[in-house]
Amino acid sequence: MSFNEYLSESYDYESKDDYKNDCGKTKHYKNCVEDVLDAILYAQEAAEKHNDCHTSCKRSIEDLLGEKKKVKKNTVPVMLYCGCHPYKGTGVTTYTCHSKKTKFKCVETFIFKVKDLDKKCAVLELLVFKSDLKHEKGKDGKCPKRSACDQVDHKYLDDLVGTGICINVDLSCFCAVTCLPAVYLC
Repeated sequence: MSFNEYLSESYDYESKDDYKNDCGKTKHYKNCVEDVLDAILYAQEAAEKHNDCHTSCKRSIEDLLGEKKKVKKNTVPVMLYCGCHPYKGTGVTTYTCHSKKTKFKCVETFIFKVKDLDKKCAVLELLVFKSDLKHEKGKDGKCPKRSACDQVDHKYLDDLVGTGICINVDLSCFCAVTCLPAVYLC
C-alpha cells in the first residue's frame, strides 16, 4: 500500500467539517502532524517486515519503504515545531563511570523517532548524534545553548543513534513536522 493510499484509507472524512482542530480550523490530512507521524510509524513498522523535493516527509517515507540495499533503513527521524520554534525534548538516563557509582545524565535533542501513537498522544524516542553524547561544557561549567540547526549541521547520518529514552507528548501542542532523510538505527 502506498503512502497516499494509506492516508486516504485511514483518514477518509465525509466533509472537511468532520475534521477540525481545537481552534475550529479545518485540518488537511496531509499537513496534520498527527497524521504524518501515523504514516511514519506505519512505514517504519512495514520496513522492519519488509516527489520533487530532495528532503521531505513523503520522500523519507518512500525511501524507507522502497529501500533495496542490504542494510535497510528503518527510521524516519523527525523534528516537531511548537509555533515557529523547534521543540526540544529532554530526558534523563543513568550511566556508571570509573567510580562504579551510577550517575544521572540529562539528554536534550530536537530529533525524534516515533515509537507509538495512541489517539492524540505519541511516544517519541530521543535521538542524538554520537558527538552530542560528549557535550563540551563552557567556561561556566554548563553546556552551551544549542539550536536545532546547531545539532544537525555537518553531522554524519550514520552517527545518529537512539538513546533508549522515550517521552510521551500531546500531539495537539505541535503545528508542524520536518522529516529528516530515512536512516538505519540499530
